[in-house]
Amino acid sequence: MEYQWPYNQPIFRSEFSAESPDGKLTAIVDPAYEISMGNPTIGTPVISNGITLSRCNPAFIWSEDSRFVAVPRFNKGAWRFRRQRVVIIDVVQRTAVASHERAFYFQPESFTSECLKVQQEPFSRKPKIISWDTQGMLAFRPSYLC
Repeated sequence: MEYQWPYNQPIFRSEFSAESPDGKLTAIVDPAYEISMGNPTIGTPVISNGITLSRCNPAFIWSEDSRFVAVPRFNKGAWRFRRQRVVIIDVVQRTAVASHERAFYFQPESFTSECLKVQQEPFSRKPKIISWDTQGMLAFRPSYLC
């Protein structure tokens, strides 16, 4: 079934899986549910090495070296304010860091070892592309995942 814009964007997926570029790991969100009628979806990505992170959008992307996954995550209380941060998960060290920037919605576009590009407010009239120096983000103190 072909959906009209904006519902054909990744942040509206009801399920999604992506294999790491090296083919060793897979991340999957199945199912993802609408936050509210006509809005993007929320689910729990599960990585094949056992890492999970709740309250995420199924618009994640692997880094080109297969070490990191970037995923938009809703803050606690998202049901009230619906704000996201972008979380970078290190699948080797099992740690994660979150962006300082918040938005209603982020949509990851590309992820190299030097730069993560995301679209901020992808279905607004004027979406904005934001680029982060991933080395700078990863220098922050990480939180450890289960």
